[in-house]
Amino acid sequence: MADGVMTRKQEHSELVQHWPILAVAFLVSLVSTGLRFAIGPFMRPLVEEFGFTHGQLSGIVAAAMLAFGFALPLVGRLADRWGSRVVVAAGIVLMALSLVIVAASRSPVAFTVGFAGVASLALAATGQVALSPVISHWFRRQRGFAMMFLSAGGMGGIALMTPVSTALIASVGWRAAYLLFAAFAVLVLLPLVLRWVRDEAGSAARLRAAAWQPALATTPFWLLACGLFACGFSMHLMGTHGVPMLEHHGFDRMTASFGVGLIGLVSIWSTLGLGVLADRVGKPAFLGLIYLVRGLGFLALVAVGHEWELYLTATIGGLAWAGSAALTSAITADIYGARVVGTLFGLLYFGHQIGAAVGSYLGGWAFDTLGDYSVAFVAAAVLLFIGAAASWRIGAYQPGAPVVARAEPAA
Repeated sequence: MADGVMTRKQEHSELVQHWPILAVAFLVSLVSTGLRFAIGPFMRPLVEEFGFTHGQLSGIVAAAMLAFGFALPLVGRLADRWGSRVVVAAGIVLMALSLVIVAASRSPVAFTVGFAGVASLALAATGQVALSPVISHWFRRQRGFAMMFLSAGGMGGIALMTPVSTALIASVGWRAAYLLFAAFAVLVLLPLVLRWVRDEAGSAARLRAAAWQPALATTPFWLLACGLFACGFSMHLMGTHGVPMLEHHGFDRMTASFGVGLIGLVSIWSTLGLGVLADRVGKPAFLGLIYLVRGLGFLALVAVGHEWELYLTATIGGLAWAGSAALTSAITADIYGARVVGTLFGLLYFGHQIGAAVGSYLGGWAFDTLGDYSVAFVAAAVLLFIGAAASWRIGAYQPGAPVVARAEPAA
């Protein structure tokens, strides 16, 4: 009993002492993730401004997504070596610069360089991969909750930045909207990061302990990669083809949009609760549960025929929609150490982006070839079930387990 009380006191002290770091990381994640996903309101004005076809602009967005994925391992490595504070601060400056370039662009080439090039690197440097090392270091007993809180910031950004962008475009235009976001980054985010984000003292010690290559020869790394691939596949399949799939199954556009949006809305609040439970029950168990529930949700979405069934499925699915990346980052830090979590999580998240590209493509291919999205959504469910099994297997490799994951080669 005394040990339990002490543990709770230590957890409370950890949150009280380091909450400003978590709060700033939450805000940075909200803006960075929100900007990455808030392209929708800008689509029409960009098409009208530059004469893009929707296919051309979608191609630029896809290129930006791929560039973002390639940048993640580099950003994670830099965060491990130099600290999250330096990398995120530089990323915020680069974010503001990219927004200015995009707002000032007068040609498709200049827009593409700013949007798919500079902005992708900036958003990678201000995202969850870059912030994971500092969060992993300062939050040990409540690492799962802290990572989930960071993930909730991203989900909040997706929910908030789209309507904010829509309102700004309507009132001041798309160029001024991007300039206002750039000003917010420099005047608000940058001072907060420089004031509150503190990395582990002693960069020399960080450099000596930053051997990450051996992890690539261990089983847990590839089990985590399996789950994140399924995560990227399923999330971007839903984001790209969820509304069209539901429309094809007889729902009107507004009902379909609200059903998909309800998933994200519920996930904002469920993420924090899952983080608390994950720290107490076990992160691999909850990661597997997230993938399992999400897989069942994909099967259910294919079968729903009434509005109440859609909303019920969206609500239950939203409970497990977010948090897989956060728990993957926390588990990576638990097994391999906080000093290499940026590099390894960046590599794992690159696999997430590959899954995202495959899922987005497969949905379109299935509809064009078979006349229906069901095959793609069932494939997502199968991958998520495999990800759930892989996540539960990771439980054997947690610190203190009989088999030490750091030393075991992959099978």
